[in-house]
Amino acid sequence: MQFFDYTNQFLDFLRTQRRYSPCTIETYRKSLEKFTELIGKNTSLEAFSESSIKSFVWDMKMKQKLAPSSICEHLAALKSFGKYLVRSRIMQKNPAENVPMPKRPKRLVSFMSQKDLAPEKFPEIENPNLQQARARFLLELIYGSGLRISECQSLTWDRIREKEHLVRVLGKGSKERIVPITDSLIQWLGLFRTMLIEAGHLPSPTGFVFLSEDGKPYSVRTLRNDIHDLLREVGWEGKASPHVLRHSFATHLLENGAEI
Repeated sequence: MQFFDYTNQFLDFLRTQRRYSPCTIETYRKSLEKFTELIGKNTSLEAFSESSIKSFVWDMKMKQKLAPSSICEHLAALKSFGKYLVRSRIMQKNPAENVPMPKRPKRLVSFMSQKDLAPEKFPEIENPNLQQARARFLLELIYGSGLRISECQSLTWDRIREKEHLVRVLGKGSKERIVPITDSLIQWLGLFRTMLIEAGHLPSPTGFVFLSEDGKPYSVRTLRNDIHDLLREVGWEGKASPHVLRHSFATHLLENGAEI
């Protein structure tokens, strides 16, 4: 089999096993094709090496003059492809694992730009699993409504007013505030709730929203890891934490003229 054959297998895996949307799969395909242009379509899998990947990064940076964010996207696709090869026992080691992501310009304050958090940056997942739905719901709560991760963890169903597009948040010092929620949040909320019911966890009005498979609330650490993994998946190489998301939420409100 040639390198091209393995990339096709990987894209099929994303489509059938990971259930990624056609749009997301196309993004991966373009990145893999870009790398294939460097090593040759009919070459063997041995050409997928750390040295060839570093050459690919150098070519994008020095010849093509791509922005660090674009290089990160292409390199993230290669790293995912390498993980797939290792998990499938096709290769013993991921050649892209130790290839560093390009450094982005340092900011005095750690936050993501509006472009970093644009809807098209996040995969449109067809038939997501429970963890994927939970992560996207969390993203909307933190970046869309400005909740702290601890406030998400303690959120109960009776505090969400879907028809009014509001959520009552119990914050620090037991102070309550009411914040708006987005249409996107309501969509992910509906999907997440349906999946909980299918898993045998019927939501009760005063019950916690984020329940694990054994019916207990998820820890803050688990929810924090959801956000970390989601941001890494879309190529963000800065600090991937709920705090950064919430800081970005406040920064973007100010950038768009809001008073907070």
